[in-house]
Amino acid sequence: MSTAFNTSLSVEEFLRRPECHDGQREELIEGELILSPSAKAWHTDIVRRLRVKLALLEDRGYALINDSSCVLGKRSMPAPDLAAVTSDRWQQAVAGDGWLQGSPELVIEVASPGNRNLRRKAGLYLQYGAEQVWIVYRKTQTVVVMTQEGAKEARLSEYLEFHGCRVAIVEIL
Repeated sequence: MSTAFNTSLSVEEFLRRPECHDGQREELIEGELILSPSAKAWHTDIVRRLRVKLALLEDRGYALINDSSCVLGKRSMPAPDLAAVTSDRWQQAVAGDGWLQGSPELVIEVASPGNRNLRRKAGLYLQYGAEQVWIVYRKTQTVVVMTQEGAKEARLSEYLEFHGCRVAIVEIL
C-alpha cells in the first residue's frame, strides 16, 4: 500500500532530501511525496514478461528502462514500472548523469492494491510527451491504453501495439 504525504515539494527539494534506505520506492507526483513498498513477485513477473515481449523495440531505436525516474516539470518525478524511450533521449540522460527529462514515449504501470494514483500519473505522462500509457490490471485481466485521444480497455484476448511491436495480453497476465 502506498502512502502519500501532503507536502508541496519541487523536484529540486525532492532531490535534496536524504536518500531513502528502507526499501520504500519514492516518487514525486504534483508536489506530493508518494512512498510505496517494493513490488511483490507477481508484479515483478508481469514487468519481466513485458520487457521480454517488448525487446524488439530495442532494435527499432528504443531503450527499455525500469527502476529509473523521469522529471516532468517542476513538481513531478515519477518512476514508471517499465518504459520505452528513444535511444537518443536515453543516451542524453545517461551522458548528462541525470534523469530523463520529460516522459518516455511508452510508459507501463502495473496496478497494485496500493497505487491509487495511476490515472493521475498517466495524465502527467501524457501531458509531458508520452505517446501511450499502459496500465495493467492483473485482477481484472485488462490493460487500459491511454493516449492523447483518450482511453481504451483491452481484454485478455486482445493485443497491445507500440511502433510495430505487438504484445498479446494473455502472454503477460
